[in-house]
Amino acid sequence: MFKTNFPQMCSVLVLGTPGVGLLEFQLSMVKEYLDRGEPVVFVTMDMIPRDLMAAMERFGISLDLLGKGLYIIDYHSCLLGNSDEREMPERAKVRRIHDLEGIMFNVASIFAEEKRPLRVFMHTLSTLFLYNQASVVLKFFQISTSRIRSEYGMTVVSVFDGVHDEKALNHLVALADGVLELRFDNDLNRVLRVRHMRGMSVPGRWIPFEIAPGGGEPLTPVLEWK
Repeated sequence: MFKTNFPQMCSVLVLGTPGVGLLEFQLSMVKEYLDRGEPVVFVTMDMIPRDLMAAMERFGISLDLLGKGLYIIDYHSCLLGNSDEREMPERAKVRRIHDLEGIMFNVASIFAEEKRPLRVFMHTLSTLFLYNQASVVLKFFQISTSRIRSEYGMTVVSVFDGVHDEKALNHLVALADGVLELRFDNDLNRVLRVRHMRGMSVPGRWIPFEIAPGGGEPLTPVLEWK
């Protein structure tokens, strides 16, 4: 069980080496907040809604909450030029957008409906770096996170470490209120640490963590042999 104690109004950047489980880590946070009755908004930039919802179900997140505490904003499909509505289940109330401005428009709309602070997740800025100059991504991160933490609640934004320009990553770190780092240690075990959190004292030490599906579902091995 993953437990967090982040401020209700803040911006958190999650840095992770490729393969360490950035998406799965965020989904564990999503489940925690939903279990606590807090509204969650998930902006998908890296995968189509169908695949995201399948991952959510594996982590024990009920899709019955869609539109009733859980909201998905789909930006990835527009990057692919995909407009096929048949790919999603009928029960999925996914908000499709066609530009970055649509993210904040929908966050504001959801906040007006919920009338309480939101937990806004974005996965992942690395996709935006593929389609935009670094300056555009930095500007989007600065404007969106600043507005969310001042008006709507908390935002958690992921980005892959070690694959982007170091200057751009350092700029993201400087803009965020808090930074979580996920990586593999020398024995390929997953470890994390809170690098900093504005206004709070953090230990800064590396803590082991693992990723497992929710709901008592058994782990499925990647390879099997006899």
